[in-house]
Amino acid sequence: MTGSGHHPPVTATRTPRRRMAGISAAVAVLLGGLVAASSATSAVASVGPSACQLPSSYRWSSTGPLATPKSGWVSLKDFTHVMYNGKHLVYATTHDTRTSWGSMNFGTFTNWSDMASAPQNGMSSGTVAPTLFYFAPKNIWVLTYQWGGAAFSYRTSSDPTNANGWSAAKTLFSGSIPNSGTGPIDQTIIGDSQNMYLFFAGDNGKIYRASMPIGNFPGSFGSNYTTIMSDTQANLFEAVEVYKVQGQNQYLMIVEAMGARGRYFRSFTATSLNGSWTPQAATESNPFAGKANSGATWTNDISHGDLIRTNPDQTKTIDPCNLQLLYQGRNPNSGGDYGLLPYRPGVLTLQH
Repeated sequence: MTGSGHHPPVTATRTPRRRMAGISAAVAVLLGGLVAASSATSAVASVGPSACQLPSSYRWSSTGPLATPKSGWVSLKDFTHVMYNGKHLVYATTHDTRTSWGSMNFGTFTNWSDMASAPQNGMSSGTVAPTLFYFAPKNIWVLTYQWGGAAFSYRTSSDPTNANGWSAAKTLFSGSIPNSGTGPIDQTIIGDSQNMYLFFAGDNGKIYRASMPIGNFPGSFGSNYTTIMSDTQANLFEAVEVYKVQGQNQYLMIVEAMGARGRYFRSFTATSLNGSWTPQAATESNPFAGKANSGATWTNDISHGDLIRTNPDQTKTIDPCNLQLLYQGRNPNSGGDYGLLPYRPGVLTLQH
């Protein structure tokens, strides 16, 4: 999320019983047929192959900057996004004019063009580099984040639109990693039918994973982890995200890298969340998303954000036919202290 030089936040009717037998039988047959047809359609929709697969080379179009930080903040970044009651719901990290990181959400909005006028709601406690999702098995919303005391923490709520309606913080992960100036950062959470997985970075060229049985979630992953990827610091820097590709036996991981032309995302694929990851669009010249293919003219950086998911739940499902990335970008002429860089939200849309 934060690259170098970040500081932990300071605050961080009953039915009539009699029916004519013939009519009852006819209705039963009719309804049975409808139910069977509906079930078959649902089954096909849920397991049939998607009309689209992930491309091997990506080409995007971009919006300009979609919102400006409200007075007192210099940046909006580390976006996490769900669709809630048909509207966009976004949480983000903020930075003030001095040295403090903080957290916020946007009031829900209908179109990306409405983001600029959406209310920006500060949070009384920091939930930096957040991940927001609906945990369907227990009918609860979960917000996971860093710098809350433990390495990673989480809060729960029944109303994710209320920035200050979250529960008290609980420990998500208590482990530490070697050879990292930041420690564990930029967590993301995803589940399959059996387990919940925690993926995270360390600004050190490594990606880490922990897991627990889905029945134990929400709860702590403990302190153990597996190092699943190793490369140079620049190639595997931060902002890891993992998604299920709709209609495919495939998962997509994106990781932010540092390039000669700015921050960019590399992509990897796997067939299981506990499996190995294969580079997909993983170079600066052929990235998942970066200066080379973003179509953005207002920023060189394509940095920490979230792919727009088809479902807010823990499966983190994305539709390869309609791929969009909510990202953070900044004026290429900006510089200086990392925390003061003027990051803003933008959205990429995949071009077919």
